[in-house]
Parts: sequence; C-alpha cells; structure tokens
Amino acid sequence: MKTTLRAVLLAGLTSAALSSATAGAAAGTFSETDRQQVRAVFERQAEAATAHDLDAFSAVFAAPGEFGDPVTFVARPYQFWNKPAVIEHFRETFKGVWKFEPDLAQLRVIPLTADVAQLYAPTRITLGQSPADARTATYLVYEVAVRTPAGWRIGAIVPIAAQ
Repeated sequence: MKTTLRAVLLAGLTSAALSSATAGAAAGTFSETDRQQVRAVFERQAEAATAHDLDAFSAVFAAPGEFGDPVTFVARPYQFWNKPAVIEHFRETFKGVWKFEPDLAQLRVIPLTADVAQLYAPTRITLGQSPADARTATYLVYEVAVRTPAGWRIGAIVPIAAQ
C-alpha cells in the first residue's frame, strides 16, 4: 500500500513539475513573430541610417534600464559604450555620406534566449565626408537585439570588415 501511495504521489509531483516547466518554456520562447519583429527593427535601422534620420535611428536602440545603458557600437577605429555616445557619433557621421545597405536576403536572426537575439547581415556601407571621397566596403554586421517594454530594440552593433 505504501508503494502505491508513494508511486501516485511521485507521479503527481512529476506531472506537476513537467506541466510547470512546459508552461514556463511556452511563456519564454522565441517565436516566429519575434523573429519578424527583430528583422523589422533592423530594417528600420537601415532605412533611418541611409536617410540620415537621427530621430528614427535613435528609436531603434534600447533605452537604459535597471542594469544601465546596454547600447554599444564597437568598430576597429572606435568604441562607443552608451546610446548618447552612439547617437552623437552618427550625428557627425550623417553630416557626410552614409549609406547602410544590408543584404536582407542573407540576414540571419538567431535567438539566444526568449528576450535576446543576434543578427548577422552582409552589408554594404558607403561613407565619406563628401560624395567625391566616399568609399563603399562590405561588412558582416553583427548586432544584438533585446526585448524591451517598447518592443525589440538594438543593443549592440559590431561591423566586421569582410575584405
């Protein structure tokens, strides 16, 4: 009799634990809708950058939260460690030539958790002080997107020269 009661109790606890774990996993998954939203925020970033629309560009980045300002932009010649510094850098950059043209057919969105995804996109970037000295190069742009109360936002950008 003890064995039967123990077996029933164990089965019940196991079932409850599995139900709880399954419910938690379902509530904390990265969905196809999330993938589309991450892709959309990256596309808005590209459009805003090429249009030199600083307000729209700023809107795609995560706002500071309880752990500080997550926004970083790291490239070979410079490093910016918060959103105001990144936006100020692009305020100056947008005074010249700047085009950000990702190959969206090659864009990869890879979830790390339910609330964090990494993006990879081969991207042509054209920059210069004027059209006469502007140069185009291909980069593999790596970014991190984070889920925020305002939706998916970009937290980090790391352009890596592809040539």
